[in-house]
Order: sequence, then structure tokens, then C-alpha cells
Amino acid sequence: MFERQMERVDRPVTELGAVVRHLQRTANDGRLRKVILTAVFAFVVGLLLEAQRRSDANDTNRANDANDAKTTGEGDARVGTANQSEPASTESVVGDSDDAVAALSPPTANEMPMLGVGTPQDTEYDECLDGVREAFEIGYRHVDATERRESYYNEKAVGDAIDLADLPREDLFVTTKVDSEDLASDHVRRSAEESLDHLDLDYVDLLYVHWPTDEYEPEGTLEAFAELREEGLVREIGVSNFTADLLEEAVEASPAPVFANLVEMHPLLPQTELREFCARDDVDVELVAYLPTAQGRVEEVDEIRDVADKHDATPEQVSLAWLREKGVTALPEATDSDHLRENWLSLGIDLDPEDVEKIDGIDRRERFVDLDEAPWNRNRNLDRS
Repeated sequence: MFERQMERVDRPVTELGAVVRHLQRTANDGRLRKVILTAVFAFVVGLLLEAQRRSDANDTNRANDANDAKTTGEGDARVGTANQSEPASTESVVGDSDDAVAALSPPTANEMPMLGVGTPQDTEYDECLDGVREAFEIGYRHVDATERRESYYNEKAVGDAIDLADLPREDLFVTTKVDSEDLASDHVRRSAEESLDHLDLDYVDLLYVHWPTDEYEPEGTLEAFAELREEGLVREIGVSNFTADLLEEAVEASPAPVFANLVEMHPLLPQTELREFCARDDVDVELVAYLPTAQGRVEEVDEIRDVADKHDATPEQVSLAWLREKGVTALPEATDSDHLRENWLSLGIDLDPEDVEKIDGIDRRERFVDLDEAPWNRNRNLDRS
């Protein structure tokens, strides 16, 4: 650390040396030259002492942070708990200063950061690019992109943000999806290669089956995904919007392990049955939540507001902390700095069992992504026909 502080001293000292040499050449009075050299010596000594003071202060702060770190509480039916690492800091109340932001990091589930950033479907390229770049500056390393569709296309923006951030590739966890219309076994590769081209990456960490509809066929689709994994184009394969029944079918049909299931989940849609199924030893699938704050509707729920007041937090932060207590990775969508920081600071909230029980007791149920062709609507659609 002291060496890094010295790097900040080198440039002003070098520039000052040039000025001194000029004055020495132009000053005719020997006494004046002596006064100049004395003043310069005192200035440099002051810089060195200040560099040492900052280095000592940083060492002290790091030691205090290590002593203050606490582990998160245990939640019921936690997914993948055996493979989760704890965050660097989980104090129940944190400030919103740059130091508070920098002190936090998410736990991981099988090397996947349990707080990531989703890219909204209706954002323009520049907004998406700036949002992902800001997310990286804050500390996010898990980013979810989406393949080209008629309504949105953000892989190029995510890829450019990764390139501009110049972060080590191994530090990032990048995910994207194959659209349901490209899930035939002979279409999967083309879609995946196009995504890699848009992202300008050699591989993605996780590739999802976006919806189990249209061309999806368990054996053919998942075999094609497994081939991509075998070739190193994909590190892990996942599914999205799968019910427990469909997930069980996928786990049995896939030649490679199914790593994750990406679903809508928040306190108004707790996915209890699905969480319990994913946590089974013979399944062992990570659960990842989109819309983790119920599109902001958690602000309307008294129980969540009460917990938020208790922790001097926002209802959205409490919702993210509740998901973490359940062992679920959260992917809130955000592009502006304030929301990105607010979501990140949820890592400093440590809910106690009473908080979790209060949120679990919410009886309101609401789903916000509810397509007619969604698997949970299939029986209902058959009843209508």
C-alpha cells in the first residue's frame, strides 16, 4: 500500500525537481539557491510523511472491516447452501458512501455472484452500455444479457461495456439466453455463436433456455446445449421459467448438469415448491430470480415496509436481502447509478429470523410475467379449449 501511495508522490516531486533546476540555473545569488533547496527538502519530507499516514490508515480500516464482517442468517429451504461463500461484509445497516459501496461484495453460489444486474428489455444501446459500465464501477461482476428479439437487443451493449471495463474475464459471470424460437437442436448452435459474436467473448458462463415453448424439446435442445458446454463455448447450461415438473424432466434428459433455473421470484411470488425442489440433493439446481423487487410493488406491502424501517433500508433492499436468505441469486434490472447503488447496498442488510418469518407470512400473491403460453398456464389453456 505504501508503494502505491508513493506512486502518487513521484509525479509532483519530478515536476518540482524540474522547476528547482530551472531556478538554480537562473538564480545568481548563492543564498537564494540555498533557501530554495531547503524549502524543497521540507516539502518532499511532508509528502513522504502524508503517504505513510494514508498507508497506515488504510491498513487500519482493512483490519476493522475484517473484524466487523458477519455471516448471514440461515433461511428455510435455502438453495445450494453447501456451495455458497459469504460476502465480505454484511452489516445490517450501511451508509451510501463510496467507502460503504466498496466494502461490500456478494456471496457466491457455485462461483456465481448472488447479486447481479439484469439489462432491461426496452433500453437503448447507450443507456444499456452506460448502465453496465456503471455497474462494473460499483462492483457488480454478474451481468445478464439477452439474445436478439423483436423487442430488445442488448448483447452488443453488454459486450462493449465488458471491453471498455477491461476487467479480467475470469472475474466476470456473463449470462445470456437462447430464444424459444431457436431451441431446435440444429438452431441452438447458431444462436449461441451469434450471441458470442455480439458479446465479443470466447465463452459465456451460463446459457439459458429462455422459455420451454415453441421449438423446445428436452432431449434435442439440452443435448445441443451440452455439446456447447463440452466444446467450452458455454461453462454452464441453464433453463428459465421452468416449473418443478419441467425442471425434473430437464434434469433427467440433459447429458450435462442443469446449473440454474431463472424464474420470477420475490416476496409476492415466493416459489416455495420450486425452491424446495431445487434444494434436493438429487436435483441441486441454483435458483436465480428476475423481477426480484416485484417491479417495485414491494413498497406497497406493510410487512416489508416494517422490516425496511427496522433496518433503515428501502423495501426493495429488503426484498433482495430476503432472496439472499433463501439462497437465491437476484438479478434486478437497473441502468441508472442510484438504483444500481441502492441494490448493491442491500448486501449490507442482515435479516434476522423474525424478519424472514414476517415476510414469509405475506398472503398477497402476484405474478407480473404471465404469458398465455407459459408452462404454469398450460392446464388452464386446455380447460378453455
